[in-house]
Amino acid sequence: MANYRIGVIFGGRSTEHEVSVVTGLQVISFLERRHEVIPIYITKEGRWLTGKNLSRLETFKAFNPKDPELETLAFTPDTGLQAIRNPLPKGILDKPKKLELDVVFPAMHGMHGEDGTLQGLLELVDLPYVGSGVTASAICMDKVLTKVVLKGYGLPVLESHDFTRTQWEEDEAGVIEQIESKFSYPMIVKPVHLGSSIAVEVAHDQNDLKFHISVASHFDAQILVEPYIKQKVDINCSVLGNENPVASVCEQPVSKDQLLSFADKYLHDQRERGMEGATRLIPAPIGADLTVRIQQMAIEAFRRVGAAGIARVDFLLDGSTNQVYVNEINTLPGSFAYYLWEPAGISPEELADRLIDLAMQAHREKSKTNFASGPLLLQNVDLIGLKK
Repeated sequence: MANYRIGVIFGGRSTEHEVSVVTGLQVISFLERRHEVIPIYITKEGRWLTGKNLSRLETFKAFNPKDPELETLAFTPDTGLQAIRNPLPKGILDKPKKLELDVVFPAMHGMHGEDGTLQGLLELVDLPYVGSGVTASAICMDKVLTKVVLKGYGLPVLESHDFTRTQWEEDEAGVIEQIESKFSYPMIVKPVHLGSSIAVEVAHDQNDLKFHISVASHFDAQILVEPYIKQKVDINCSVLGNENPVASVCEQPVSKDQLLSFADKYLHDQRERGMEGATRLIPAPIGADLTVRIQQMAIEAFRRVGAAGIARVDFLLDGSTNQVYVNEINTLPGSFAYYLWEPAGISPEELADRLIDLAMQAHREKSKTNFASGPLLLQNVDLIGLKK
């Protein structure tokens, strides 16, 4: 494994900002012994900052955006400039400086980072980056679109009903009528574009349904309702690779309530460890045959959405029928479930290095595509004739 200069991007304008900070600091700790790591923090307001002290958790417990050790940073779609430190100098002797990076490791959760927007910027910058590209990231961030794609390829997904915030505000009674005509109570209400189980709730009656939809509409412009599986079992499986992905051991997250909540995932005794410290059964006690079936479905889902690097595929198992549904696909960083690879003897540090290697491979493959040369149309254009 070569020694790289790696930019780890975390934070961002998202309700999952704090979760992203935890993930970013974890990734930095996994990489810094073998590589030169450049922490890149995006504030809740959208400012991009870099500085050595951004690698420490203490910095964020009392964050000071005016800390003199921090520098502003800007990524530019100009492939010659790429990343610029101090892009807006304040004095004569104060000059912008190019930040040299070999590869970027996104650790962004939620909108404005995990949804393809950051990946699009990095494509324009022409920097290698870890994880899925623009299309797969956008699909997997959209729960409705994920269902459409997976169902189109014959993978089992739960039926659902989706609608917009505007539809809800303009015709609440009509939306309720449509939902109740499709499903009986209880039901699950979800924002379409959020992760970490934020605003995901069970509605037991119409009053519950109205309340949870109203809450979800504060976090997203599109809402999804699904039937609730009474004997539901959550099963997750991670997938690693580009062209020839492999599946990890399966896990069964353990929730304290009807759903696996934000608290189950993150608010436990060892908070700095993020999802690693949550309660889970590894391997999931579901038997060898069902395990292999879920692993095969995870790889198939990974391929069908065009994911790359790593992703965690979450399943719902109906305990009364043994029917398995693909629930959602978490691309990086939601997928950086390194604890699912430790049973195979892959340490978090080794997993991080493999992801860097996969990012470099993907970038080399893209570089084989001819983007610059095409038909020499303009040599034969008569501008005067066109004007006439």
